[in-house]
Amino acid sequence: MKLKNKISTVLVYLILIFISVLSLGTKPVYSLPVDDVIPLVDTEYYPAVHKALANAEKSILCVMFMAKLDPKHKGGDEYKLVLDLINAHKRGVEVQVIFDQNVKFWEKGKNRNVIERKSEYAYELLSENGVPVFYDNENRVTHNKVLIIDKYITIIGSTNWTYSALRKNHEASVMIKSGSVAVAFEEKFKKIEKNR
Repeated sequence: MKLKNKISTVLVYLILIFISVLSLGTKPVYSLPVDDVIPLVDTEYYPAVHKALANAEKSILCVMFMAKLDPKHKGGDEYKLVLDLINAHKRGVEVQVIFDQNVKFWEKGKNRNVIERKSEYAYELLSENGVPVFYDNENRVTHNKVLIIDKYITIIGSTNWTYSALRKNHEASVMIKSGSVAVAFEEKFKKIEKNR
């Protein structure tokens, strides 16, 4: 019995040493202070984001893989979110939007690398209303779905601004209330290469 205990103790120490050695080459994990984290699951996304955009006072940075609008359905939630960005801009909020160009990297043959620009109508609507809007560089996919509001609220997750994402799909996003988190994301997104 004592021999088993000694062997178990030695094994535990060896495992701990092994884990310690493995972690030597990794970056340190750190956390940032957060005031609140609010899950936005499925249909909870639109009302929370709509309210946050309507209450924005200073700045909104929107980095969105897809904001696919149908000009025939101007009452859709995806359309209303784009209008929220325009309204914020009109009331003096500094708004910047970056969309992905939706390049077909995975296709073979003549469709490979075709640029789809699924957010084109949203892009045009924002641009016509004076909102600074850009596409990313076509050599890289910007798959983010992120809003940073007033350098304090970060909304991040799986939700694109499309009919399917806002009404049909199971989507998971979070609203994080933290100046530190917002600034950390904003610094990363400023590095995205932009095209008009």
